[in-house]
Amino acid sequence: MKETVRFDLIKKTWNKISKFHDGIVDSNFELEVYKKMLGLFHVGDYYYYIFNTPRATIEWVSDEVEKILGVTEGLSAEYVFENIHPDDRNRFIEYEHAVTKFFEQLPLDKILKYKVTYDYRLKDKKGNYKWILQQVVTIQSDENGAVIRTLGVHTDISYLKRDNKPSGLSFLGLDGEVSYYNVPVDKLIFIPSNEMFTSREKQILELVINGKSSKDISERLHISKFTVDTHRKNILSKSGCETVPELISKAIQESWV
Repeated sequence: MKETVRFDLIKKTWNKISKFHDGIVDSNFELEVYKKMLGLFHVGDYYYYIFNTPRATIEWVSDEVEKILGVTEGLSAEYVFENIHPDDRNRFIEYEHAVTKFFEQLPLDKILKYKVTYDYRLKDKKGNYKWILQQVVTIQSDENGAVIRTLGVHTDISYLKRDNKPSGLSFLGLDGEVSYYNVPVDKLIFIPSNEMFTSREKQILELVINGKSSKDISERLHISKFTVDTHRKNILSKSGCETVPELISKAIQESWV
């Protein structure tokens, strides 16, 4: 009963960010979903899902959820909440409240221009906890700025976690918008963060995280391998990392991409 009450509180938070919309809107937005998928990076096994915010329901989830969580008959928001590690559940609630506050203060034209990231431990069907990186972007809103549907991806980053320290809550700006890293949820002051990397360095960092070699990156970005190697050295220097595995782990935890 206690967990049901807590989930009901989360539903009220989601109702608030959706401005108490009924959730019934035209769902013909496949192109927008596809474009958003391209903006979510993956560093391990993952699955996608579409979340109807006002109804607090997961409307669709990709088949890969079975490989990660062992779930074979769909996935519900309540199931996710109930299987979050007890030590992470309060943080999940605090972060979702902070997400609502963040989107409430955004201008209408920027609702679709932010990706929300943080992580927590989620239990699979075998009872094992896995560190899940959650990335969420809004794919549908209305003229009042209500968040109607979001596209999320859950990536298993357990292999990158050398300790059980969670990453902070970050709002990553898309299409040139400013980003907010590791937002202090106790104060909820949204101060834009200084960018550590240039746009080109962030582009290369994301490709490095996805396992691309310098040769692959040079061909994809149509620049010389020498230029790519120079950028990679600068990225390592700015990040304070000595190796690529250390860089990848730190980039995930600090939400650099």
